Amino acid sequence: MAKCFGKSIVGTSGVNGDAFYISSDKSTIVLADGASGAGADGKVIMSKCCVENIEAFPFSKANLSPKEYIEKIIWKINNELIQHSQKQNKYIFGTLVICIISNNVATFASIGDSPAFLIKEGKIKRVSKTKKTYDNLIQMGIFTEKQLEEYVHRLPEHMWSMFDTFIPMVVPKYSLEEYELNLGDTIILCCDGVSDYLSDDELLELVNRQDLPESVNAIISKSKENAIEEHNRNQYDDITVVLYHH
Repeated sequence: MAKCFGKSIVGTSGVNGDAFYISSDKSTIVLADGASGAGADGKVIMSKCCVENIEAFPFSKANLSPKEYIEKIIWKINNELIQHSQKQNKYIFGTLVICIISNNVATFASIGDSPAFLIKEGKIKRVSKTKKTYDNLIQMGIFTEKQLEEYVHRLPEHMWSMFDTFIPMVVPKYSLEEYELNLGDTIILCCDGVSDYLSDDELLELVNRQDLPESVNAIISKSKENAIEEHNRNQYDDITVVLYHH
């Protein structure tokens, strides 16, 4: 029997722009991360918009394939976020990752830097990774990915998001991948408040498939601890984790 657990804590900003959703049948897991650049109200509006749309139009009642459902729901969310942005006279944006589990296949879609991971046979892999806006420079051979990551991280922290992809956009573009699931496989959805401060190997070590709540709490605690250590002060982002065990 599939198990799933998620948790979110607010960062030092005092306003949590993250939201997650787990459907009652565990076929749908979602994590939305409203961007700080949208403002305190805007980032909450963004994440709530994503979750509320999926709650109102669940995969289990859509009579669509996972890919068809994902395309439909992303367009629906995208259009509503555009309306919110126009109403607020401010760009209401953020990142989104969706996983649909159906017939032992996990279909992942992501926009932005909130990652998804798949643990299979004791190994962890990041899946459905959205391309950065500078990806064409790597493809052209002008820079390596490592070089660009180093250059970007020399910039002030608030400028890093200039190179990410966000929802909404004029025509939504998202990464989409499918993976066959075997018994014992584990899926992780998390925000950048986790992935920026934990390596893949650290994440793998913290996952105990027998106790998902304990694992989630351990990931949150270690992410918070590492963020405070890196910033050398009591500063950390909103932290959200969802674990699914097949």
